[in-house]
Order: sequence, then structure tokens, then C-alpha cells
Amino acid sequence: MLNLKRRAGECIVINEHTIIRILKTGPGGCQIGIEAPRSEHIRRGEIAPDSEKIIRQTMEAMGVV
Repeated sequence: MLNLKRRAGECIVINEHTIIRILKTGPGGCQIGIEAPRSEHIRRGEIAPDSEKIIRQTMEAMGVV
């Protein structure tokens, strides 16, 4: 695991298409923004196990898959 400290206004570049920006920091945590292509699925860790099924069902309903 890579552990980084960032301040508000700084960013972390994952690859040429995905950037994580630190928007705000405070005593309760930080607020981030994620810039990524729409094709990239971004999920919060606490809901990740169930989200794959939901994403697949949604895409099937939209006729994307």
C-alpha cells in the first residue's frame, strides 16, 4: 500500500486518464474529487462487493452489455 499525505488543492495521478484531487481537508476527514472516464467504474470500498451486481444489472437494462 502506498501512503501519501496531500493538502487541499493537490492531486494524485493514477494514470493519464484518472486523477484524484484533494478538495478540502478538516478534522473530520477530507473531501476528494475523482476525474476519470465514464467507462471507469469508481466505487466506495464499503459498498464494492454489492456494486458489481448492481452495475451489471443496470448496464444490461440499458442494453449496454
